[in-house]
Amino acid sequence: MWLLLCLPALCMQANNTLVGRVVDEMQQPVSFASVYVEDNPMKGTVTDADGVFALDSITSNDKIIISFIGYKTIEMRIKKVPADTLLIEMQEQPILLRETEIQKEKKYVSKRRQKKNLLNDVYAQLLHDFPDEYHFYKVVSDYAIYNENQIAAFEELSGNVIEMPGKGRKGQDSIQLKPIWVKRHRHPDTNKRLSNLETQLRKEKNAERMQLVDSSALIHRVLWGGDIKWMFKELKGKVSKWESAENDSILVLTYREDRNFLGIIKFDLELHLVLDPYSYRIQKQSQSLVVEANIPFGYKLNADQLAILNVVNLTADDIEKFRLKKVFADVKRNIIYETTNNEVFVEEKNVISKIRMEDNKQRKLDFHQTALMKVLSASTSGVIPYTKEQLQQPYELILQ
Repeated sequence: MWLLLCLPALCMQANNTLVGRVVDEMQQPVSFASVYVEDNPMKGTVTDADGVFALDSITSNDKIIISFIGYKTIEMRIKKVPADTLLIEMQEQPILLRETEIQKEKKYVSKRRQKKNLLNDVYAQLLHDFPDEYHFYKVVSDYAIYNENQIAAFEELSGNVIEMPGKGRKGQDSIQLKPIWVKRHRHPDTNKRLSNLETQLRKEKNAERMQLVDSSALIHRVLWGGDIKWMFKELKGKVSKWESAENDSILVLTYREDRNFLGIIKFDLELHLVLDPYSYRIQKQSQSLVVEANIPFGYKLNADQLAILNVVNLTADDIEKFRLKKVFADVKRNIIYETTNNEVFVEEKNVISKIRMEDNKQRKLDFHQTALMKVLSASTSGVIPYTKEQLQQPYELILQ
């Protein structure tokens, strides 16, 4: 919902400059919300600490998009740029996990639809909807990283993603991301905050990764996530861990698993799939993973344990050299799908992760990340992966 209120202008503006202020339902500013023109994402900006933004060269009938994780995305058509400041109110939008939890109370599926058969039927539909062919996505994304609950850096990205089924580790999907432009916004004391992270990590390549907050390096794990087809194949055989519920409009499959590796690593996984109850075509997916680890000095993690700790985005070599002692990670991921011409594409992904780590000398790292990706267009027609040289081509970097 958005409101036009006549407020004193925050600054002088030309007729084609749109000045606005973004607030929540309590009239508190929404900082670092993304604001851009739908047909030209390069014409965009983010709100400042007071929720204020200015967009130049706005023309009649431009469609403006305002988005931020945890709030409903606003789409507004500008017929005439107002002389006064535009006040835009964003409404909170609970993550999909909560939404699907409510649906558990719906009636259970009939006995004749046995759970195992149901899971096999859903998997067959996933194989149909996500064939082994390359997908091309044109995307815009926002990425923010916080150190000890204070924002260190915020980044916007516009680029292309090519999804390649079965080309990743253990047959998972792999993706290529080719940025077109990247905007980086720095808090006034960002350098100090990032310096603290750099000192704590003590690993050059990770320190550089944190310092750059580069979506081209982070979107693979943090934002895009894993392949639904591969993940469902791995989990569908654990029939007892699945629950199902449906009504006339949706079918919800819920997977829950908690494991304890000798008290060294514990995790709690919850997965919700929202499907069409007739075709079994996926509409939404939400994941929640909470990991706790207390690693004895000198203990070697096995492959399964390392796979679980991969949620903190460190490789096995990084984990060994950082000498992790304690880890806590809470990651929530939501994916919305769209069916176009009988093909299923990703429409939106968002991730919120909170991570705390401590090494054997009690040096601590505490940070969390938020990421939101919107798909502007998608296709499977004539998609050719980028060459190594194409991926290494520089992109436009805008420092703000």
